[in-house]
Amino acid sequence: MTALLSSPEEEYRFHIERCKEKLNLLFHVFELTLKRIFGIGDNKMLKDAVLNMVLYHDLGKLTKRWQDNVGTSRKLPSHAPIGAGYLYKKFTKEKIPEDLKNAICFAVAIHHTDKGLLGDNIEKPDVQAILEDVANNYGEIIWADEAKTLGDEYFDSLAENLTIYDLKEMARGLRIWALGDSIIHQHKKRLQATLMHHILKLCDISAALERKAYKKKEEDYYGGWLMVEGIKKYMDNVKQRGV
Repeated sequence: MTALLSSPEEEYRFHIERCKEKLNLLFHVFELTLKRIFGIGDNKMLKDAVLNMVLYHDLGKLTKRWQDNVGTSRKLPSHAPIGAGYLYKKFTKEKIPEDLKNAICFAVAIHHTDKGLLGDNIEKPDVQAILEDVANNYGEIIWADEAKTLGDEYFDSLAENLTIYDLKEMARGLRIWALGDSIIHQHKKRLQATLMHHILKLCDISAALERKAYKKKEEDYYGGWLMVEGIKKYMDNVKQRGV
């Protein structure tokens, strides 16, 4: 059986597990800030939602097209909107508070672009999925055959049945949430999305730094060396302090 990959040299499951480990180090650092900025007192619900962000942010890497192209010279399709679309559907079903749901989905949708509403990940992810051959003629996401072997923790029936219409609904919902309010509330939502984006980047990049292929000579590794080095030092300090 072919291993599902998160990068040419790392299995998908390993990367997600490392991201979970990083979140376990980080969550209590941001816990009070998260409760305050989202106005949520339910610690379990909040932590579970953030954990889901980490678990499914790379869900789009399990598509057949992404797995076929990783490690080759062929262009990788966009994977971030798939995870965001899944989480939007999951959180809507679970009745997660709107600000928390949307901030997390926004963060996942842009976690590799950092372009906010300017990127196709949020403007037209459904069209993007079609053009990049991530979806079939019926609008269904085409998953790698091995995705089902990961189990429900990583790939459940909700993910298996994801469609471009779910991506379209996610994009529409995020645009309304981000822009359909007073200026002061728009600023609050930007802070919420930025906080979630920051936590996700800390987990994702610090986990990726443990790959064997990590080399300091690469000038633009994961978005630039200043950012990567800063994240590495920050996570090292958190681990050493044990707080």
